[in-house]
Amino acid sequence: MDIDYFKNTFHFSIEKNIPLYEQLASYIKIQIQSGVLKPNDQMIPENDLCRVLNISRTTVRQCMNRLVEEGLLIRQRGRGSFISNPKLKRNINYLYNFTENIRSIGSVPTSIILIKEVIDITDKQLIASLQLPENAPKAFHLLRLRCADNTPLLLENTYIPYYLCDGIEQFNFEAISLYDTLTNQYSLNLYHASETIEAIIIKGATAKLLKCTSSIPGYQIERISHLDSGYVFELTTSTTRADKCVFRLELYKNTLSSKNKLDFQRTMHV
Repeated sequence: MDIDYFKNTFHFSIEKNIPLYEQLASYIKIQIQSGVLKPNDQMIPENDLCRVLNISRTTVRQCMNRLVEEGLLIRQRGRGSFISNPKLKRNINYLYNFTENIRSIGSVPTSIILIKEVIDITDKQLIASLQLPENAPKAFHLLRLRCADNTPLLLENTYIPYYLCDGIEQFNFEAISLYDTLTNQYSLNLYHASETIEAIIIKGATAKLLKCTSSIPGYQIERISHLDSGYVFELTTSTTRADKCVFRLELYKNTLSSKNKLDFQRTMHV
């Protein structure tokens, strides 16, 4: 987007009770979503925006800060601001669905199956985590590389108690959703999940699968998911690169029976 296109397509609305920096930020978001501004494109310099729009540097900086916070822009010292790659937003208040989230940002989700098998679990900690019966400690094991527009984002290693999903290994999870299959084919009411996020160094085979340089920072996310009955239906460990993932916590204060409670909401940008 050059300066002439910008001057011809953007105008402030004095009738709207919306701050100027928010109007400018909304316009730039639309240009990104419509493909006028593409990943790695350089944004019009802030000084030029001030001059063309006859607004203060503070207003422009507020707009740019908002876009950086939302993961739409990245700043490079000495070079300016650039459009970032599409970001994946995750909200901890609902069960995370990779396919839906990737589609929500306008990208095409794909999965590469690395392992799909039914196995006998011998590890005592894994048996306990999955709440497996002692006489049938079987689990469905699914190892997938999750991609957006053919770019690897997550390496997901999933275990599901096999007594909940007998025959699930017959389904093609490169083409269909795991969660949809559990819900629609096995009538499981997926209820809630808890996640633990740990900073790690990605090495070896995992780095190669994620197409990154070995020994770079990353995140390991362990998710334990439950049915409405309280039983565990999933244990998944995901690995992603730190340069493709940002976590944000939004804290909300609710009043429950005269006691204050903090609810945590997380947004993840990949």
